Amino acid sequence: MFLTRSTPFRLAAFTLFYFAQGVPIGLLTVALPAWLVELGVATKDIATFAAITGLPWGLKLISGPFMDRFSFPAMGRRRPWVMAAQAGLTLSMFSLVLVADPAQHIWTLIVLGTITNTFAALQDVAVDGMAIDILPEGERGRANAFMGFGQAAGFSLFGALNGYLLVTFGLAVTALVSTATVGCIFGFVALVREREGERLMPWTAGEATPRSFAVSESFGGIFRDLFRVLFLPMSLLLVSVEFLHRAGAGISISILPVIAVEDLGFSSDRYSYWMGVMGGVSAAVGLLFGPFIDRKGAARFIMIGLILAALAYGGFALARPWWDSLPVVLAGLVGSQLASQLVFVAVIAGFMGLCAKHVAATQFAVYMSMANLSRSAGAGMFAFVAAGTTSADALYMIAILNVAAAVLLTRFSLAKHRIRLDELERTGPAEAVAQS
Repeated sequence: MFLTRSTPFRLAAFTLFYFAQGVPIGLLTVALPAWLVELGVATKDIATFAAITGLPWGLKLISGPFMDRFSFPAMGRRRPWVMAAQAGLTLSMFSLVLVADPAQHIWTLIVLGTITNTFAALQDVAVDGMAIDILPEGERGRANAFMGFGQAAGFSLFGALNGYLLVTFGLAVTALVSTATVGCIFGFVALVREREGERLMPWTAGEATPRSFAVSESFGGIFRDLFRVLFLPMSLLLVSVEFLHRAGAGISISILPVIAVEDLGFSSDRYSYWMGVMGGVSAAVGLLFGPFIDRKGAARFIMIGLILAALAYGGFALARPWWDSLPVVLAGLVGSQLASQLVFVAVIAGFMGLCAKHVAATQFAVYMSMANLSRSAGAGMFAFVAAGTTSADALYMIAILNVAAAVLLTRFSLAKHRIRLDELERTGPAEAVAQS
């Protein structure tokens, strides 16, 4: 079971790794917020829950330098980090069993949810670094489609399942089911190696595979290398595009459960079910775009996703008088979820294309951290205006943010970035430049 040996096995493994990240996302961003609304928790507290528990996804840049600096290459450059994060995710999911009355102990739930997302985010950084190391460049669009499918399948399935379990059995049983799932995936991680000849466990036989690129041996060198590539013009531009899109996603996480329960009269489990179905459908459709992203480039599909998101949210707001019609509601959900999945898959491919291999984990972690901080920022800012904002107005805000992102994207050119990046990579790590 080696990731470098077979493309189908590689795609299957990365899909499963991302599925593991989807389990806590389904619980903490889909099922729990809707259930809390049904329990009578105020909208501002729901937005606070979304903002704080989402912070670890925005602080992934802290872990990236450690993963680039410290490793146990005999077991693979990234695999030990994936194993450790997956183990932590399993234990932290189990800790949610301790919250007996979530509505009355919302801050306990926020703390434990934040710890859970911390380990999910660590696993994400390690898996992303592994993907950049392992995946051939011509396979990244297809792989990202499968990875996006895995995460969406995870949060869709467990958003729907956890919505039912929360209403029927409460948080303890829900947490146990999620814990068992991520625990099984930890078992799979323990059996998979990056390359042939590496150790399965620290005490088994094997040796490190030589790297094909130089790596800085100090944090100072890593950060100097990072800043050389992070502040290239196209890098900053794509970060700005994703900031605007994800800020809208933060508002969406906060307002959609409120619209479902208070405006549409959905029960929390019914809302979770439909979000799960729509997420699964959008993930399956997203798989179809992977090969085309490889052929046509990520920017084109990011643009399509942004325009679709603006139309979906703006159209849903305009359709406010017809929200009592299930087809209208489902059309809004389908459009928004499909757009989100398309942008997600294409943006990951775009950010991977921006990365330099010798600081890949750190650079990619910064990109994804800023993207996820944008989501928390969107939810946090919305918490301050939620009391005086109608549901339709919130949807218009999301549409405007996506339009602004699409306008910025017209200036993006990956080819120009690759020219600049090749020039920098030829000089090697910052430490080598300093010595020369």
